[in-house]
Amino acid sequence: MDKYKCLIVEDEVLAQNLLKNYLSKIPDIEVAGTCQTAMEALSFIKNETIDILLLDIQMPDLTGIELMRAIQDPPLTILITAYSEYALEGYELNVVDYLLKPVKFDRFFMAIAKVLELLNQKKLKKDNSSPDTDIALDYIFVKSGYKAIKVRFEEILYIESLQKYVQFKCKDTQVTTLMSLSKLDEILPTKDFLRIQKSFIANLNHIAGIEGNRLIMINKDKIPISKSIKPYLIQLLDKNKLL
Repeated sequence: MDKYKCLIVEDEVLAQNLLKNYLSKIPDIEVAGTCQTAMEALSFIKNETIDILLLDIQMPDLTGIELMRAIQDPPLTILITAYSEYALEGYELNVVDYLLKPVKFDRFFMAIAKVLELLNQKKLKKDNSSPDTDIALDYIFVKSGYKAIKVRFEEILYIESLQKYVQFKCKDTQVTTLMSLSKLDEILPTKDFLRIQKSFIANLNHIAGIEGNRLIMINKDKIPISKSIKPYLIQLLDKNKLL
């Protein structure tokens, strides 16, 4: 199987070497190149096919954010920075993940696993293209105890991570299954669901209100919102720009 090609854009040599070392532990990926500025990266991407972009934000000439805006169809991107205030812009640009320096391998691996899942799904869809593959399902089946249970997306209020398990809080029931929120991030329709905090995914259609740094769901449950996600969430909900 051909390896996915990754471009590292990072102006610090030590950070470049750390990322290359991390990638060397992942057999499905090869480093296609390294760049120290956004301008170098822009030229590289125009001339090479890149599947994954590891992108520092603060660099000479252009920032990583400005680089992404300059690329018409950017590769799947993981932003890397020492500053959390860029998280909102990252989500607006539809990046796959956002890593804070210093980057630890376990957190890096989680981000890369998400990218690989998306790339593999894209490849599978391309290899097995047929009318049936374009049909979007509105439910998933999950294993709970000895049963396979059908969970409809429209019934989900929110999902909470419970260590190795997740719990679906639905309108009329709740279902606990062995799964990760990262996996659900890849499955759930992005127009309806948002990871609002490291342990919670919310259905945007079932939000009754916001109280401080908590969401009020239609069943009166209150769940936490990450401070970095809250401005983006308000932007999604406040279509009339009244808040």
